[in-house]
Amino acid sequence: MSRKSQPTVEEVQQLFEQWRRTKRRRDRIPQSLWEAAVSLSGQHSTHLISKLLHLNHTDVSDRIRAHREGDGVQRPHESAFIELDVISPPIAGECTIEMQRPDGGRMKICVKGSCIDAAELSNVFWMRT
Repeated sequence: MSRKSQPTVEEVQQLFEQWRRTKRRRDRIPQSLWEAAVSLSGQHSTHLISKLLHLNHTDVSDRIRAHREGDGVQRPHESAFIELDVISPPIAGECTIEMQRPDGGRMKICVKGSCIDAAELSNVFWMRT
């Protein structure tokens, strides 16, 4: 694997296979292998990376997210307050909206007696990957 270019899936698979042949039971995956796996995220989906490298999908997703945040440090999922402008007049009734992103992020909102802009809410939620 050349240091100047991104490794291919096949190269990273070989690295993982070599490590698995020599590792002891319960050894943690070395940071260098995680970095190689994460480097594939520019060309391949989290699902494909985790499947081909035989890794936990959530672990791969968390490491890719941390890498994209810039510091490579894993963090627990953080919640954020999202302010929505309500431009429609309030209506009587009840509404529940549930969303789940492929990376595992979830949102559930229950609204009683007012109206929200579901399109704006959805856009904000889907952009927080």
